[in-house]
Amino acid sequence: MGRRKPSKDRQAAATDSATVDLVDWLSENPDTIDRIQEIGDILAGPVIQELDKRFGGSKPREARRQLNSHFWCDLLVAVAEAIEKFSKAIDRIPEYVTTVILQSRKAEGRSVLLDALVGLAVRTAWEPIKSMIHTAGIEELQRGCRILAVLICPAPEDHKAVQDGALLPLAKEGLLGTSRERLEQVFPAEWVHRLREGLGGV
Repeated sequence: MGRRKPSKDRQAAATDSATVDLVDWLSENPDTIDRIQEIGDILAGPVIQELDKRFGGSKPREARRQLNSHFWCDLLVAVAEAIEKFSKAIDRIPEYVTTVILQSRKAEGRSVLLDALVGLAVRTAWEPIKSMIHTAGIEELQRGCRILAVLICPAPEDHKAVQDGALLPLAKEGLLGTSRERLEQVFPAEWVHRLREGLGGV
């Protein structure tokens, strides 16, 4: 007889525990904290600005709210996967990331986004992230994308892409030995607030 599927409460508790482990690991690895802040600043800065300019119209905050349904964690997980798959073909990463996001959203029944919107967000995020490869290295950048995806995801227990593309690889890497509320313990509170405000438009 097969094992019963864990309840939603147990899945949520497990992902909360994983988040706590990541925060504990980050407190001992300040260089990764700096890298994650750089990635978050790219998303909440130039990417949001570009999306607001091209797709925001007269109400950019409303346009941004469309992206609150796991879009940003999708983007980060897809970038981490793309780095692994395309480290030798670096220039194809934006195209791959765009495809992965669109396929993931379709498979999980999330709202449909314009290909052009996704492509623009990915290209705008990719250029500065790509330059970080030379200073931080591919593995560190990939790890940063995965950790940030877990930390900003509104419900990792409901988001298969984050589970498979971030939590499992981080667990295999040994980062999860044992809550979002503890985020401020390793990141400056004003940065966390600015990131959430920038990405969510609230």
